[in-house]
Amino acid sequence: MSKSKKWVAISFATAIAALSSGGAVNAQTPPAPTEKMTAPAPQSEVPPPTMDTNEDGKADAWDRDANSVPDAWDNDGDGKPDLFDNDGDGKPDDKSANPAPKPERQK
Repeated sequence: MSKSKKWVAISFATAIAALSSGGAVNAQTPPAPTEKMTAPAPQSEVPPPTMDTNEDGKADAWDRDANSVPDAWDNDGDGKPDLFDNDGDGKPDDKSANPAPKPERQK
């Protein structure tokens, strides 16, 4: 290999090494913490209802297990479930049944 070809190869390798190491340093630096990252998680909120079971044009039921069948209902319009179907029969359980677990919040 002639001197000029060696010089080009060494320069090229040095440039690539310099660029690669600079990117590695930046990639390993963690992001600066922000107020949003350090703030406590908000209290568990009930998501809005997604199904209209009484056909009044307003959503009044939830499908908590994603099987396209409502299993929690809001009867008083406050946006929180009042009746639950915990036994999976598609109908609200009686009032003496244990209250349903809180729906998990989707990420």
